[in-house]
Amino acid sequence: MPIVLISESLLRRSTATDGRILRDRVLCGFGVRLNARKRTFLIATSVCGRQFRMMLGYWPLMTVDEARSRALEVIRECRAGRMPSAAAPLALPTMREALAAYCEAKGIKPSSRKRYDSMMRTHFGDWLDRSVQDLGSREFVEHCHAFAQTKGASLVEVGRGIVGALVKYLNAVHGLSLEAPFAKLAAAGLMPDRSQPRARVLQETDLPAWKMAVDKLGEKQRDLLYLTLYTGLRRNECRELRRAQIDLMAGVLSIPETKNGKPHSLPITPLMREILERRCNGLDDQDELFAGVSAEHLSDMAMRAGSPRFMLHDLRKLVATVGEKIGLSSAVMRRILNHTAPKTDVLHRHYVGFGVEDVRDGLEQIQAAMGLLLTDTCQTA
Repeated sequence: MPIVLISESLLRRSTATDGRILRDRVLCGFGVRLNARKRTFLIATSVCGRQFRMMLGYWPLMTVDEARSRALEVIRECRAGRMPSAAAPLALPTMREALAAYCEAKGIKPSSRKRYDSMMRTHFGDWLDRSVQDLGSREFVEHCHAFAQTKGASLVEVGRGIVGALVKYLNAVHGLSLEAPFAKLAAAGLMPDRSQPRARVLQETDLPAWKMAVDKLGEKQRDLLYLTLYTGLRRNECRELRRAQIDLMAGVLSIPETKNGKPHSLPITPLMREILERRCNGLDDQDELFAGVSAEHLSDMAMRAGSPRFMLHDLRKLVATVGEKIGLSSAVMRRILNHTAPKTDVLHRHYVGFGVEDVRDGLEQIQAAMGLLLTDTCQTA
């Protein structure tokens, strides 16, 4: 068994999943077992010639310092020839504490964490300060059933996902055997149908009327809508752009944090450059290009100005549709939209990789086709 200095950084870096035990260089008898889903602090020593083993807790719910401190107390008893009593079971966290620990351990983005907190506070508020052990109670299953029957399909999907992920995390880290309540309900046929992807509302033939309405908006609002249409960026990716993400010299727009966790970048085309130079003028690196613009209300503003009904995500779907119609490959479209290839597509998931310049021509073709849809139909209207 390797002898190392057990530390927080060591456990964060460790990728071992084979059950090996690392012994501590500082405190003899203290160690940690590295399994696929757990990092378990333990004591392995002897008392009056008899082997003694004790499990202390799981990292990261118990820090290295806390585990070493507890181990020191137990090992002191062993050295004195006294058999330590079984460790008292660790107190389980509340759902509020568990949600915070899960978000921290998984590296959930602040925007997603805010959404999770809002969802749990609004629909599971009575349970936030109760022990996570209660997630397996009949009472909680009944609460989830009422939630699933009275809320919209999309909201139920989000709640189901958060609670299910939380249950898996607690089982792995605390050694519990909780069953996901929504999985129980689904097995009994008590869950509503899953939500279906929303069909695109804004059609290519609607673009002239959309353009006429958008041109009546303020400059910032107008630029945000056109940039979204030209790039297919997700709503928050475009709305939260900062000056530091725009390299006008190199001709690259960068998105370091995205929905799928993969950094994204796009070439700056002439149509994009016109907007970005205007928006970047006079800004510092950390200034937002669209500060003060509410992405949530932007489509409503355009519709009040005469636009057909739409949502910002429709603009992203239009980019995908136009790209498909002009014959761009699925690999190029995935790179432009920052989508990941299916797990079964080993070639494109693990081998084929396109850089910024590889999709410049494709993106310019999409924007040219989009421009024709805007102007040609506009002339006919």
